[in-house]
Amino acid sequence: MTPQDTTILATYADGFVLDENATNDVSPYNETHNILRAVLNKDAEADHGKLVQFSVFYKDNRYDIDWRNLPDNARPIRFRHGYMTMDGYGQQESGWSGMQYGYQWTDEHGNNQQEVMEL
Repeated sequence: MTPQDTTILATYADGFVLDENATNDVSPYNETHNILRAVLNKDAEADHGKLVQFSVFYKDNRYDIDWRNLPDNARPIRFRHGYMTMDGYGQQESGWSGMQYGYQWTDEHGNNQQEVMEL
């Protein structure tokens, strides 16, 4: 299945992948949550080990973060910037105009730190 823009993949230690596109963005752990929420809640870690890679797709490119060397309390970030326009005839157009992704963590002083890339 071809990844759609802003789709995420989360890969775990045993090779298991949570694929937002393949699951229609529904968590296999809780049908009221999306895949990003499942990653943030660490739902897959009990069965599949720690997160080892967090990936996003945007404009036919894949961007990966190697999660193995990040702080234990690191959390993924994905901010999608969307747009919607409507012409005088009621025709709508919407899509993604940009995206930021990366991670954040709380340092030893209790401060929030972020490493974020604008795509």
